[in-house]
Amino acid sequence: MMKFLPLAVFGVTSLWMQTAQAVEVTGGSVGLSFSAFAEETSVNRVAVDGSVELGFNRDISVQIDLAYSDFNFTGLNTTTLGLHGIYHLSDTTSLGAFYVNEDANGGGDLDIFGVEAGHDAGQFEVEGYLARVNGGGADGDMLGVSARYELPTALGVSGSYDRVSGSGADFRKFAVQLDRDVSPSVNLYAEVGTARVNGAGLTDSEPFVGLGGKFVFGAQRGATFGQRGFTRIFPGL
Repeated sequence: MMKFLPLAVFGVTSLWMQTAQAVEVTGGSVGLSFSAFAEETSVNRVAVDGSVELGFNRDISVQIDLAYSDFNFTGLNTTTLGLHGIYHLSDTTSLGAFYVNEDANGGGDLDIFGVEAGHDAGQFEVEGYLARVNGGGADGDMLGVSARYELPTALGVSGSYDRVSGSGADFRKFAVQLDRDVSPSVNLYAEVGTARVNGAGLTDSEPFVGLGGKFVFGAQRGATFGQRGFTRIFPGL
C-alpha cells in the first residue's frame, strides 16, 4: 500500500498536468456598449461584457461569457453568465450549444437553452441561434441571425435580426452596424435600427441608435460566438 500511494499520486499529478497543458485560451474579448431609443434617449441601456474561449483540442472548445446591463429608465440591471460547448467542423464552420443564466434585480432569474452555428469565410461571416427561455414569467422562444462583411478599407458592415416571442407578446429588433478596427486588437462601432413590440393590444415601433467597442485577444475574431441573453437584445427599458 505504501508503495502504491506514491505511484497513484504521481499518476494523478501527471494526468492533471497533461490536461492543463492541453487546454489553452484561444480567444476572447472585453466590450462596452450604449444604446438608446432615438426619440427618447433616457430609455437606454449601458452594458459591459467579456468572453473567453478555452480550447481542449482542434475540434472542441468551451466559451464562457459574463455581462452586466443597466437600464436607465426602469432602474433594471441584469447580470448574465453564459456557457457554450463548441464543436469546430472546420477552420471556418462551428456548431454550438449554450446555457445562459440571467439574473435581474427584483425580477428573479431566467434560464436560456439553445443551439447556434457560425461560418467565417474571410471577409464574410454569418451566425445564428435558436433558444428557449424559462422562468420569471417570461417563458418563450428566441432566435437571431447576424452577418458581417469586411470591406478592403478595414470597415465592417453588419446586419442583425433578433426576435423574442411568448406569453402573447412579440418583440423584434433589426439593426445595421458599421464598425472599424482602430488597432489590431480594438474595434469600434455605431449602429441604427428599429425595435418593434406587439402584444396586449399594443403595437409600436421605435428607432434606436447604439455605440460601442471591444478589445479582442487571441483568435482574429476573439471568441467564436456572440453573447446570448434575454434583456441583451433590448436597446433600452
